Amino acid sequence: MDSNTSDEIREAEKDEKLETQGGGSKVNDIGSLTPGKSLESHNSKDMIFRADKIDLKSLDVQLEKHLSRVWSRSTDPQKPKEVWEIDLSKLEIKYLVARGTYGTIYRGTYDKQDVAGQIA
Repeated sequence: MDSNTSDEIREAEKDEKLETQGGGSKVNDIGSLTPGKSLESHNSKDMIFRADKIDLKSLDVQLEKHLSRVWSRSTDPQKPKEVWEIDLSKLEIKYLVARGTYGTIYRGTYDKQDVAGQIA
């Protein structure tokens, strides 16, 4: 029997011991495996994700869209709307156009019209 095969057998025995002592493995906060729960029993709070695989731009757009809907719901219905105010639930911010000293310009759509808007 060569050393590679015996090493594999030892690893299998260690894994079997861990399973009989308390279940599979658990991923801890720093990403290593520890005895305890199996990976299937974790919720998304315990999961580890690679930052370079997450599309932050689309998450940001989704969050902005959700927040604009939430903010547009008026908690004070008797408050009159100013002439220059818009219904934020109709606004969809698509992408960043430019950044500058006086704010950030985004391109998007408002009520099915192509628009640009500044966020100071």
